Amino acid sequence: MYIEYQPHPFLSQYIETYWSSIDFAEKEVCRRVLPDGCVDIIFSFHRQSLPYIVGTMTTFLEVEYLGEVRFIGIRFKPGGIAAFIRVPVNEFTDSRVELFSTESVFDKSFSEDIPWERSTTDIISFVDNYLLSRLPKLSLLDERVDYAVSLIKQGKGNIPIPLIAEQACLSKRQFERRFLAGIGISPKAFSRIIKFKNTHHLLKSGANQSLFDLAVDCGYYDHAHLIKEFKRLSGSLPSEL
Repeated sequence: MYIEYQPHPFLSQYIETYWSSIDFAEKEVCRRVLPDGCVDIIFSFHRQSLPYIVGTMTTFLEVEYLGEVRFIGIRFKPGGIAAFIRVPVNEFTDSRVELFSTESVFDKSFSEDIPWERSTTDIISFVDNYLLSRLPKLSLLDERVDYAVSLIKQGKGNIPIPLIAEQACLSKRQFERRFLAGIGISPKAFSRIIKFKNTHHLLKSGANQSLFDLAVDCGYYDHAHLIKEFKRLSGSLPSEL
């Protein structure tokens, strides 16, 4: 069972959602997590497990488990975690790193004081209040990178990178360097993920289009290009998703 929870409005600039996931598998199960351009902090419900950062993903991630698994997570908006940590976000790209091994506004009370014996809603409320208490310590987000992210999303991943850099009032080199540090991946890689997410959404909605028409409408050269991107980012064919 997967459930999402909205953050406090004061945190909505940084956080996409809180989430909880509870499952039980009698036999070993492998789930695929698809890239979304975001960074997550994840807690296991088992106290001995320290929270960890899952960096921006450039392809799918396979998670295997057996028995009961219970997690809660903080999914940051693209670039949102940059306000909470003191290192470039690309240091975590495609990797999992213990939260307390990096310089950030978090201290170990963040995990030690979580009321694990209480309900998931209570735990999410504790996390929300903890993050609210850290607001005075946050770094300023890069407004130009944040603006560029909004442009890429509005254009569904199809706006040329030089044009986005121009709109953000940065040289192409400056733009790519600042984007990588703030988002964790290049503007081109982020645009590909946004284009994939948009196409995946249309596929799930049951859009009554041929694969070729869908590919062209979503900005791919043709259906072969779409299939190649889906296999690279999700490990599956569009029909399998």
